[in-house]
Amino acid sequence: MLDKRYQVFISTSGSDMQPERMILAQTLVGMGFFSWGLEQRTPLSTAFARRQIDDCDYVVILLGSQYGEQSVSGVGYMHLEYIYAVTKQKPIIVFMHEDPDARDAALHDEKPELQIKFKEFRKLLQQEVDQVFTYRTLRDLELAVRFNMPQMLERYPVVGWVRPQSIQVLQDEIDRLKEQLHQLETEVGTRDVDPFLTLQKASMHEIFSFEYRMHAYQDGNFKEIKTQRKMTWAQLLSVLGATFKHPTPEEYFSKRMNEYLNETGLVDARLDMPRAHAVARSQINIRALHNIKMQMRQNDWIVPTGRDDRQRMLWQLTAKGQKLVESNLLDNDRILQLKSIY
Repeated sequence: MLDKRYQVFISTSGSDMQPERMILAQTLVGMGFFSWGLEQRTPLSTAFARRQIDDCDYVVILLGSQYGEQSVSGVGYMHLEYIYAVTKQKPIIVFMHEDPDARDAALHDEKPELQIKFKEFRKLLQQEVDQVFTYRTLRDLELAVRFNMPQMLERYPVVGWVRPQSIQVLQDEIDRLKEQLHQLETEVGTRDVDPFLTLQKASMHEIFSFEYRMHAYQDGNFKEIKTQRKMTWAQLLSVLGATFKHPTPEEYFSKRMNEYLNETGLVDARLDMPRAHAVARSQINIRALHNIKMQMRQNDWIVPTGRDDRQRMLWQLTAKGQKLVESNLLDNDRILQLKSIY
């Protein structure tokens, strides 16, 4: 098996996040990641932090209840590291405390202006970053990292780092896969066929079944549940349509679907945990999400429209999709019916 590792840059507000940082770093190391980052920042350390971000595969923002130490410009070092990571188009994942106000008073910024900056930065991350997950305890944080980092590898694949003695193994694997691909193309005659063209159009009332995961809370504890949801294509278009009325980054497919599953997943959770009172951190299966996106494209409901200034793929409803969204076929009553059934 190929011994591959990934480098992760960890950005925090500073010493106030040392317990969380230790848990994060230990968990990442146990999962095969290399973790980097700076706890003590100075104007001289900024260039070093940027070099680390340049060399890393993923950036993790760990946010508690402080904005953190500021640079001479008045912008926090953690904030600057986030901005730099965005400009370098690094895959970013955020783990933030679910209720910062509940943390010990000593872990908050004393100055009112820093408290305001913290709230603004927290809101910015929630709006701009697709992969944002919350935690309350150190155990919550560990579980969130274990569950979501493997999904980052699937959603944002990178080259990573391979031991020098493994390079020949890698080359042999590439050659084997090339030969296998050639044989498959020859056998099924698909050398010049676009797989997308073989996808059949789905009818509005046709059912699509998919898996998703969520955290269900009951009696002060939570349990990770893997369950299924059935939706018609009309219902899926109704859920996603409003998000893509204007050109919108591709990651909002997962963002909107996960929000919707958080809103409606309690009924699913109660099939496994009858006394469950809340659900959170819903995550639709990545392969299912890809199928939804491709099917909607094949149905001429949504199309890619280019890239934004961060090189993110943009998608938008077609005229046909817009007309369906505005029609009675996708009214709120039908979506409410879905919530009552599932």
